[in-house]
Amino acid sequence: MENMQYAEELLREFFVFRGFTNTIQAFETELTTDIGRNFQVDKILDLIFEVYVPRYQADKLVSLLNFSKQYFYSPSDVVLFSTLLKLELSVLRYYVVHALQSGRQDKVVEFSVKMATICCRNVRIGRYGLVGLVICSS
Repeated sequence: MENMQYAEELLREFFVFRGFTNTIQAFETELTTDIGRNFQVDKILDLIFEVYVPRYQADKLVSLLNFSKQYFYSPSDVVLFSTLLKLELSVLRYYVVHALQSGRQDKVVEFSVKMATICCRNVRIGRYGLVGLVICSS
């Protein structure tokens, strides 16, 4: 978090130095609406469990989880990243269970197809048919 604040201060200094007054105003406005700033866990949980899951918004759910992984990723903190991956997996499982319990198998199929396209980006086809999949983590 300290690195983020330092970077914001550097940007402000640069904008002042260059005379970008409109840019400073836009930057300050954007910072007030930034979801990554001052994480409010309750609001994020409400967003996941009261909006994205009940309304079957898998794309937005996956985007939010990916944003969280990118925001909190630190090569030195393996335990935190491992915990984030477990949390992501649990939330995605909850999405599938909720859809099945609600009788929305179509949403489960749609979700599975979307996740498969994320995981299997490169399919290699050889002379004898399907040779292998290159699985990527996103």
